[in-house]
Amino acid sequence: MKNSFTFLAVLLMLSNVVFAQMQLKLSSDFEQQNLSQALKSNSQLIQPNSVISPPDVMELKKGLIMLGLLADLSIPMGSDSGFKHIAGTGFSGHVVLSYLLSPEVMLALRAGYIKYGTQSEEGSELGYSYKYEDSYSQIPILLGAYYMFGTKGAFKPYIGLALGLFLQNYNVKWTEDFGGTYPAYNLDETFSASSFGVVPAVGFYFLLGSMTLQAAAEYNYLFSGIPVAEDNYNVDGLYKSNSVAATTATTDPDHKASSISFLVGVSFPIGGK
Repeated sequence: MKNSFTFLAVLLMLSNVVFAQMQLKLSSDFEQQNLSQALKSNSQLIQPNSVISPPDVMELKKGLIMLGLLADLSIPMGSDSGFKHIAGTGFSGHVVLSYLLSPEVMLALRAGYIKYGTQSEEGSELGYSYKYEDSYSQIPILLGAYYMFGTKGAFKPYIGLALGLFLQNYNVKWTEDFGGTYPAYNLDETFSASSFGVVPAVGFYFLLGSMTLQAAAEYNYLFSGIPVAEDNYNVDGLYKSNSVAATTATTDPDHKASSISFLVGVSFPIGGK
């Protein structure tokens, strides 16, 4: 009988040990399963957005045709007694038609209108008073070639060069009052001339959905200057009359109508591949 009780006690102890090990194993398996699920969920939460297909973004590729609009601020160059004397800071708008020869090389045809700020002054010297008001504008018609660096992503820096014709328009209003000694001299005329020019540029495109944003700095270098007005006086004791004739643009280096421009704009694809 005693042996039977001893055997039952040993069997009970062994059962408890086996049950405890099974419970420990089940608990460990359950914790590992929960940990695996948690890690899987977290990995799904922290996956980068690049895994998700992005929306359609315009691609710069061979054969693409784009139509764009540009606005700019133009600062006249030269001395205060030269081009700056007749032209203040200018503002402009341009229409641009672009064609990609390759993903890196673009041709662009551009036409615009630049209206420079009106310059005026009045004063007196040597016994007479004077007053003037100068207005100046340009119509550039340019053909350019631009190289875009092969960067990855939406940012596309570029350099380029354009050649073309600048149509110039210059209006001058000039009054001199000699205090009754001679008749007052009045001039209110508009003169026009054209000049060839070269326009180096540096800037960038930024691809944004189905359009591109553009920013650039350009130097507008004209080979000749502003239209020249010639005064021809008929003198017979008094200033009786005057005639004014417009000539071609002056070659005076101090009056070359060059400027630096800062441009911003937007372009949209209109055809091509």
